Amino acid sequence: MVNPCKLCTAHCCKDYLITVTSFDVLRVIRNTGKKPDEFLEFSDPPMLNADDETILECYEQNERFDFVLAFKSHQCYFLGKNNECTIHQFAPLSCKLYPYNSSGKITPRALCPLISKVLFKIDPSSASHARSYMAQLKEYKQIVAKWNRSHGKKSECLNFLLQESYSLQKSFKF
Repeated sequence: MVNPCKLCTAHCCKDYLITVTSFDVLRVIRNTGKKPDEFLEFSDPPMLNADDETILECYEQNERFDFVLAFKSHQCYFLGKNNECTIHQFAPLSCKLYPYNSSGKITPRALCPLISKVLFKIDPSSASHARSYMAQLKEYKQIVAKWNRSHGKKSECLNFLLQESYSLQKSFKF
């Protein structure tokens, strides 16, 4: 089957903030050898449909700041020549799930051309990606909740997320 993404100009990688979980970050580190500060940022969360359970609360001098974990994007850090993902084999599960939402339906905001949307509908791998994504997202939300209860500093956050995720990663396919 033709990869539906090959028929597109990567609008999702150019126009959307690509939020990730700490499990996604571990996969990228392991497969590229890159350090998180090369490709990752804490981004302000004002976006449509932000999932409150993935918002990281960081404190500095008793003041709270909210962030989401995201790739350095606009355009995505990993978008290569010819609009192809350079980390497709181990890309974040949210990327592998796109243009589907967590309910398994193609999101109305999908930027894919019509032919790609049709091909996505007949792609058998999307159900598998959705299950993996939901399992990892559930674990990530628990890690985020634990972090938020700690009232920690932004400078400590990524280390905490990665340590917690590292101990759980064996239960997921990497």
